[in-house]
Amino acid sequence: MPSTEPLTRSGLNPAASGWTSQRTAWLLFGPPAFMVAVRWLLQLMDDRQNTVPALALAPVSTTAGTLDLLWPVALVLALLVAAGLVIHRLGWRRVMPVIGAVWLLLWLAGSGALVQRHFNRQGLVLQGMTAAAPAPVKARVVTAQSKPASLRSLGGTELVLQIDGLEIPNRLLIGDAGAAALKPGDTLALQLAPGRFGGLFVTGWQAAPPVSPMMKIP
Repeated sequence: MPSTEPLTRSGLNPAASGWTSQRTAWLLFGPPAFMVAVRWLLQLMDDRQNTVPALALAPVSTTAGTLDLLWPVALVLALLVAAGLVIHRLGWRRVMPVIGAVWLLLWLAGSGALVQRHFNRQGLVLQGMTAAAPAPVKARVVTAQSKPASLRSLGGTELVLQIDGLEIPNRLLIGDAGAAALKPGDTLALQLAPGRFGGLFVTGWQAAPPVSPMMKIP
């Protein structure tokens, strides 16, 4: 017996059309909501530990020329043009499942990166400099500037440090009010600890007193 359910002008069943719209809505808003929930749970875990996580060191990227700055933009434009050509040739309906899968994988990868970053510094707590701690590493302040609070951080003083033993300068964000007095040329003593999966973290820091020329050994 033929179906007696009404059809739209396009010949589609309203129930099927509604199901498609619902699936599209879940695909658009479900992955971002999942990532927000993961971020909230990780923050809740940090708050329950009543400890300040160690400060992450981020290597400062260096560029060799204008080409190094423009190639990411050129790559994105090339991908957009290629995607447009594929959609024009195959049709939106055929490409839509692939786009949906890529969208879902991108948000899942972002959620996985949040979890990996959380457990990478698990157990690393920001502490003061103690006698029992490993020997501190000297670092020279290259630049220092105030960074306002944002959705990603609470703000503080952002330093670019040249650390002994590391060729590339590293960026460090310190929320302590005492770091606001630091200026280029100052010397810091840092306690460094490796992350569980990679990277370096500062577990303790203090400003080193300047060395007078009369105190230098010839």
